[in-house]
Formats: sequence, structure tokens, C-alpha cells
Amino acid sequence: MIYSENYRIRSHNCDFNGVVRPSEILRYMHETANLQMRKYGPSGAALRADNKAFILSKINLSFYRELRAIDEIRVETWAVESKGVSFYRCSRVFRGEDLVAEMVAVFALVDIETKKLYRVTDVEFGFDAEPNMLELDVPVRFRIPEGVELGLIGEYTVNYSDTDINMHMNNTNYLDVYCDYLPDVKNNRVITAVINYQTEAPLGATIKIYRGEDEDGYYFRTVRDDGKVNSESLIMTDKR
Repeated sequence: MIYSENYRIRSHNCDFNGVVRPSEILRYMHETANLQMRKYGPSGAALRADNKAFILSKINLSFYRELRAIDEIRVETWAVESKGVSFYRCSRVFRGEDLVAEMVAVFALVDIETKKLYRVTDVEFGFDAEPNMLELDVPVRFRIPEGVELGLIGEYTVNYSDTDINMHMNNTNYLDVYCDYLPDVKNNRVITAVINYQTEAPLGATIKIYRGEDEDGYYFRTVRDDGKVNSESLIMTDKR
């Protein structure tokens, strides 16, 4: 089942170029998925009452066009037929008939207390999964190449405005952190973001930010103050 919602872009979603931040497009996609779950079940609240939660593991997000304030968009999302402990979901954003962005996301369903992973067959959805997986240029599973040298470029403390109900940095905010450390964002736009979420960044934690690059783009690794890798990402840009 493909589920869709319509939105009008708010001016506060835009950056100093007057275009929508990449993280905001990700938020529209996640919001649409949340609305589908709320309408057809199981909702996030119902899962939490059963001591379960969906945790985002990986995303592969491609941007084809830029959005501006007042643009009207349609966001489509659907669960993809999955197996094992990986739950796949795809999303697309349209402005009229123009395709703006696409995403493949991988989730895990965990027990909040024990961190046990549930299998796809352990949960019953109120909607059918679709067989059609999006095929994007970069695979959703990636590793930072061994030849890429990562250098420390900054530190970031997880604040109130970063956190969600789980009291750790919301997955959509990572893209803002990466973009904060991209060179020349005035003249370059993000065209691809691949993110592997590895461990949580709780409220008050300080994460070290490392960056390297090659001909494909910029690689990021964030490391918690306990030494555990928090996330890894490939951000690809193009001239505006």
C-alpha cells in the first residue's frame, strides 16, 4: 500500500540560499510514514505501550530538485516486503509531476529495555507491503573506503533541540550536523546522503566529528565520548 500526504513548504524550512534544507525533506518523509502507521497501525504509541520501538538503521536519500517556501509537495511512502530483522521502507517527494527526492530506509524493531531484535514476522501491520524497492545510484549499505583519511574537524554536544521522546538525537538532525561541516554550502547542494546509524547520541553527550573526502564526496564519522562510533555517512554534493 502506497500512502501519501500533501504539504506546503514553510519558510522556516529554508536556508540562506532560500531552498529547503536536506534534513527538512527527510522530516517530511518520516512524518508521512508516521502518519501511515498511526492511521493503519501499529502506531508508535501502541508499540511503545508494548515496550517496542522502531529504530532507524540506515538511509539512502537522493535529491533531484530544490524546494522553496510555499511550494506544494506530495510525499509518498510504502513498506517494502522484508525478511529477517530488517524492515525496509521507501519514500518519494513530488512537486506537481516533478520528482524531488527518493529514499530507501532500513529499520529495526527492538525491545526498549532488553534491546532484543524482533523479526519481520513478529509484527502485524494494518497495511500491505509492496514488492517494488527503489533502486538508487548508491547502495544503502556502504563502508568508508580504507584509503580515506578522516580528520577531526569539530565536536558537537547533543542539546534539548536535537532530542526526541527517546532522549537522544533524532535521526533527522544528523543531516544538519553533517551539512554544518560541509565546505561552501552556499555554492554547492547536497545530492545524496547515505547514513548508517550505529549507536545513540543521548542528551548531553559530546560527539567528535571526523571528515574525509575522495572523488565521490565527503565521508563523516561521529564518535561518542565513550569511544563508540555513533554514525557514518557519505554526503555527495554538486555545484548549484
